[in-house]
This record gives sequence, C-alpha cells and structure tokens, in this order.
Amino acid sequence: MSGTNHQLPTARAINSSWHRCEHVYNLKRDAGHPILRLQSSEIAPRLEALVTEVGGRQGIFRKLARLAAAAGHCLVVTDKDGILVRLECDGDEVDWNGIALGSVWDERVAGTSGVSMALSEGREFTVRGKEHFYAKLRHFSCTGVPLRNASNEVIGAVGLTSIDQGNPGTGLFARQLLSAAASRVQQTLFERDFSDATIVSVAVPGQRELVKDAELVAVDDAGYILSATSSAHEVSGLHARENLVGLAFDTVFGTDLPSLDRVPGRVMSVRKDRGPLLDLWVRTPLQAPRAFPGFSDRTPTGIWRGLQTSMAELAVGSGTMAEICKQAKASFENGIPLVIEGETGTGKSALVSTLIRDAHHALTVDCAALSDTADDRDYIRSVVDQCRLPVVPESGPAQSKVLVLDNADEMPAFAQAEIRKLVDDMEGNPSLECVPVKLIATGRSSLRQAVARGSFREDLYYMLAGLSVELPPLRNREALGLLAAVLARKLAGHDVDIAKPAIDAIHAHRWDGNVRELRHALQQVLLQGDGKRIDRIDVGAPMHADLARPRNLRKYGVFDEGAMILEALRATNWNVSKAARHLGMGRATIHRKMKAFQISRPT
Repeated sequence: MSGTNHQLPTARAINSSWHRCEHVYNLKRDAGHPILRLQSSEIAPRLEALVTEVGGRQGIFRKLARLAAAAGHCLVVTDKDGILVRLECDGDEVDWNGIALGSVWDERVAGTSGVSMALSEGREFTVRGKEHFYAKLRHFSCTGVPLRNASNEVIGAVGLTSIDQGNPGTGLFARQLLSAAASRVQQTLFERDFSDATIVSVAVPGQRELVKDAELVAVDDAGYILSATSSAHEVSGLHARENLVGLAFDTVFGTDLPSLDRVPGRVMSVRKDRGPLLDLWVRTPLQAPRAFPGFSDRTPTGIWRGLQTSMAELAVGSGTMAEICKQAKASFENGIPLVIEGETGTGKSALVSTLIRDAHHALTVDCAALSDTADDRDYIRSVVDQCRLPVVPESGPAQSKVLVLDNADEMPAFAQAEIRKLVDDMEGNPSLECVPVKLIATGRSSLRQAVARGSFREDLYYMLAGLSVELPPLRNREALGLLAAVLARKLAGHDVDIAKPAIDAIHAHRWDGNVRELRHALQQVLLQGDGKRIDRIDVGAPMHADLARPRNLRKYGVFDEGAMILEALRATNWNVSKAARHLGMGRATIHRKMKAFQISRPT
C-alpha cells in the first residue's frame, strides 16, 4: 500500500483512508456488493503459504476462534494482500453475515475497515460503525492486528468482527486478544530465527498489556543488537525499530549481557539515564564468545564466561565464610531483612546474586549512584511503586519480590525516607501480606557507623538489619590456594594446574582488592599463558583491558583499583561498556567508581 502515513492518530488515519478510497481508488460508498471474493482454488495455496510463514501456529488461532464464537464474534485471518484465508465463528465457517472466505480486504477494494487499516498502518486498529467507508459495512465493528515475522515484515493480519453495539470496550478487548496472538506468533518466529543469539525480554513494569507478552531483543556475542520485535523500540524510548539495530545493548538499556546472564531466570529492573524503568530477563543462555582479536585459537573462551557462583564456591577456603553464607541463606529464605557488609571485592554482589537466583522478580538500586534530583526522586518512587505491585504468574498465588539496596551506606536522605515508608507500610498494612518484599542491603562500610555519624536513619537501620553479616577479607581465609584453583577453573572452563611458586605468591600477598583482585590476577596470567597451567603470578598488577597488549602493564605494589579502572578505560578508548565487561563490573559501578576516584574522560 502506498501513500499511507504510518502511526497517524486514529481519526486522522481514517480520514486519510476515506480520502484515498474516494479520490485515489474511486470507490463508491453506496456500492451494493463492495467486497470481491476469490475462488476456493485460489484460497488454499494462500492459506498454506501463510501457515508456513507463521510457523504453523494454528493453535493460537483456534483458541481465539473459540473465544470469539462464545462472544458472538467472527475470527478472520488474512494474508499480506488482505485475502481472507481463514474464517471461524459459531456456525458456518465459510460465511458469516456476508463475510466469506476468499474476501478481499485490501483497502483499494474493501475501503476503510479494521483489517485494511491494520495492514496499511502496520498497527492494531479498530473501525466501528460509520467509520467504515462502505455503507454496507456500517453495522460491523472490526478490529485488526498485523501479523509480523521475525524481521518485522507484515505477513498477514488477524481480526475480530462483531455486530456494532456502540460499545467502545468491545474494540479494546479485541485488540488485547489479537495483540497477544500476534505477539506470540512473532516471538515464536523470532526465537527460531535468532536461536544462535542471546534473546532478552524487555517490558515496562506495571505498564504491560493485560495479556500481551514482553518485547524481545536479539543480541550477538559482542553485545550488539541484531534485531527486535515490533514494539521494542517504543519500550526502550526510541522512535523507530531500525534505530535499535547495530547499537550496543548496554548503551540502550543501561546494563550488559554478562550482568543479566549471571542471574538466569530472574527479572532485573534497570533504568538508563532519564529513560523508563524496564524489566529485563534473558530467555536464552548467553553464548560463549567465538574469538577475540589479538589472541590465538588456544585462548580458552571460558575465561570470559560470567561466573555462575554457587553458595559452596563462595565459602571455599574459609569456614567463617561458610557459616555466614549459611546464616544469610536461612535469613533470606525466611523473609528476614539482611545487611551484607564487607570490603570491596569480598563477594557481596556474588552472595546477593546467589541468594536471589531463583527469585521471580528482583529490583536492584545502586544507592551510591543516586543524587538529590527530581529524576532520581521519581526513580525511587517508581521502585517503591513496583515493590507494592503483586507479581502474579500464569498459575498460582502472588510471588514475593526482592529489593536489593546496593551500597546502602551511601543512600541519600530522600531515598532513605521512601524506603523507610515502604517497609513501614509492609509491616503495618495487612493487605500487603500476600505480596512480601524481601530486603537485602549491602555496604562497603558499616551501617552502624553511618548511623553514629548521622548519615543513616537509625529506624531504617533496624528495619533492614534483621541479620547483619560482614564478609571476611581474602587475607583472612585459610586456604587461598584452594580458592585460586576454583576461580581459575571457573575462568578457564577446565582444571588449571597452579604451581607452588604461584601458590606461595598468592598466600604472601595482602589482596586489598580481595576476590576481585585475585580473579583479575588469575585472569591476566591465564590470558598470557596457555590457559592450562599457572607457574607464577605477578600479584598487584591490574588487569589491562587492551587484550592485544597484555604485557604492557604498569606494576603497582598494592592493589590500586583506581589505576586499574583508569588503565581499562584508556585501553578501550574510554568505552565504559567495554571496560566494565573486561573488569567484571557493571556500568553503574564503573561510573560510581570514576566519580569516587575523580576519573574523567579527557577533552
């Protein structure tokens, strides 16, 4: 269809259609038999072609047909040319009130109708009563939704037609059902065509359609968007779907794939800059990278896998850590608020990820990144609102949510007030008992000391600290060699032989950066060597993010996190996303640490 302005408001779009019908197609409103009809021999191949294009998803249409028939509606399915190839209703499946198989619903023939507008506008559309161009159709209410393939090309339309009773709610209900069916069809095709990519679901919390699923985004191994379903660009705040393709996923959504992949099956709520709060979750496992420039094929790709940390692995080499993990797990499972404190790199984030791995819905707030601005105030209010909404799965009762307050010791006063009110409401409002919110707060410094300094509310502290634990620094663990072996195996994807000189160096070092520093040191030596044996280890040397020049490293006597971050940023030409991926940190953490270490991009 040519000459159509897509996404016009409904009234303008209908007026434009009427104008085309009269002045371009020369149609007559009072035509006695306005709808053309193809022969049955012409319908069968078109139906077969459409069924092939939609991947044989006939079950969805059958379910819709049963619902439509029960409500006195008629289900119609057309191909991309507007030819009606399937009709189902209560009774005759060949003709319903003059609507018949083989009918041509192209706008150039059938004028303005729900199906023709869905095809020409490329979106869901309802045409009621006198909005139809032909007088013969004015006793109908017709809703159409385009069917799209994985590449977002329109391959047909599905519609619900009923006798117009003057109730606008009929069209709304029809759009909900049809949009759900069309979305399911496209998602099936999308998952089939992009089976080799990582597929991420994206939805706006609390604003999702009643029955429509989330939008999907396919991402390649390098973190770039390959394609997206029909409305993903709208959810992400862009004007056109094409604007998504080729962009880095973390640039658009504010988090990277490794961060999502470390918490499989869990919903992560994120917000990028001033954009909307979004729910993200990985539908397919993150693919292992195929190759990295600057390294030979012998480089073990497992080095770059996200570390799926288990509770047992967190406690390797430390009886104290094992007992802390046990207490934290019991506290979390029983809904007791939990405070996790410890030096940077001791494993706070890993413990949180392990605890909430099976949670249906979790929201994480980086309190250190908040400032007292209108945007951040709105953000915290939106987080609190999300905590109040129940999570209702397809079957079963409402499920609990998890609210993680990362770097709670740096939470500004306005956020403390909002969180305190949320907890107070949960404790005092019986109506919220069926929607429990589990609370976890983390901090690099003591919340008790923050209370003593007057920077943290005492009442909120006691609300959050049902159990308070402090993770021991790495230098206090008894069996660092065992921990190093476990980390090396996780990084390389296979057992790694660690020689005694390397073990001695590990035990002798202070590890101010704790597990993170040890992991970076092991990662660097694995990349420099053959990935199978570690003969020696240069402790205190930060990992260089420029993988093509691993030997050109500055040496530091102690772990210097600021220098490490600066090196990573310089080596990636100040690409924060790449630096974050190489350092195993999130983008928000990188930005926060840049601010803390007063690191700014050179002009």
